[in-house]
Amino acid sequence: MNITKKIIIILFILSMSFIYFSPLTFATQTLAKPKLYSNNNLVMDAESGNVLFSNHGYDKVYPASTTKILTAILALENLSLDETIVASKNAIYSTPVGSSVAYIKVGEELTLKNLLYCLLMISGNDAANVVAEAVSGNMDTFINLMNEKLKEIGCNNTHFTNAHGFHDANHYTTPYDMALLMKYAIQNDTFREILETKEITIPKTNKSAERRCKSTNKMFYATNKNVYYEYLLGGKTGFTDEARGTFVGYGKKDDKTVIVASFDGSQNIGDDEARFLDTKTLFEFTFDNFNKYKIIDKTSFSFNLTDIQNKKIYTLKIADDSYSLCSGYPFYYNYDLDVDFSNITDKNINDKVGNIKIYTKGNNLNTVEIKELELSKVENYVKAPNYLFIAKYIILILLLIILFNILKKVTKKKRKNNVKHAIK
Repeated sequence: MNITKKIIIILFILSMSFIYFSPLTFATQTLAKPKLYSNNNLVMDAESGNVLFSNHGYDKVYPASTTKILTAILALENLSLDETIVASKNAIYSTPVGSSVAYIKVGEELTLKNLLYCLLMISGNDAANVVAEAVSGNMDTFINLMNEKLKEIGCNNTHFTNAHGFHDANHYTTPYDMALLMKYAIQNDTFREILETKEITIPKTNKSAERRCKSTNKMFYATNKNVYYEYLLGGKTGFTDEARGTFVGYGKKDDKTVIVASFDGSQNIGDDEARFLDTKTLFEFTFDNFNKYKIIDKTSFSFNLTDIQNKKIYTLKIADDSYSLCSGYPFYYNYDLDVDFSNITDKNINDKVGNIKIYTKGNNLNTVEIKELELSKVENYVKAPNYLFIAKYIILILLLIILFNILKKVTKKKRKNNVKHAIK
């Protein structure tokens, strides 16, 4: 074969290899990093918790008033919305001087819901103190409750020392933890309702005239043309000199809901703020480059448990499929089962019988999801014939028959030889 033919064959093989492998190559390529101004940013899929983008998103930062996300959710979980709360002298006088306030007066009476408007919309530190005392009776007990809740949610690199976020060296978090906290908080309908409110008037109280509350979230308003974003649903701002600009927001476009956490950003990027510019950029980046995939098919997680003693077969399943935003297929998973076998005989159909922890990894995907296992079917156990034993038994018989026939032929041949020998 001459050199020209060899070159043609090699080029043909290389081109075919490129065509064959290129879909996988393009599916897993790294996305170009968007231009950002803040030092710490992270994007999370609000449904699965999958981290879609991180720029120092796991580093320590100061949260400032994004702290109030937790203060609000603890109030919603422990108090009634229409409960009247009286602002104590301690709550008002312990508000840090020079911090943002809602101008609540000592002895003023407000419903919890109106306090939460003061807390989340205009970011009043005085409102935070009043809410904290209403939940726990005193600030120290509330702070303990905050840190317990953080651990429960999974915010393992966060520690809070107050209810409002005014700077303290021991009051810190990470963008990941704050996105995870927002993911938890937006499951509460009232929290979303308040955080998504742009403007509202709070009725007059026993101490104050009516208050006009306007959200500090500049992304709500079309007049802020560089940062206004139509797909933004809500968000919480924060600022201290040490933390600089902070923001945790969530938005939805089509079937995609994402959370953006932006921290340690300048307040002076031209006429705009880094936290809002970056949040808008990251929303657009995510909605343009990520799509929703079914990553867990409930039919793939069905398990049969055989109870020989009680002659029952139990079928366990997960109730729902799971979806996540990914920049491309493929992905894979493994899992751990945690089932209470001791009392499964007492369960009814659709009762919860344990949990499954599913680990999913792949292209722009790294999640751990815990799903409940349900009892979906109970059948009587009938011991099936041991077909393997029967097959072995039949094979053994066949081998014995073959061996017998071989021995029979050998014996017959020997007799024939003996007869021939005798004739001679």
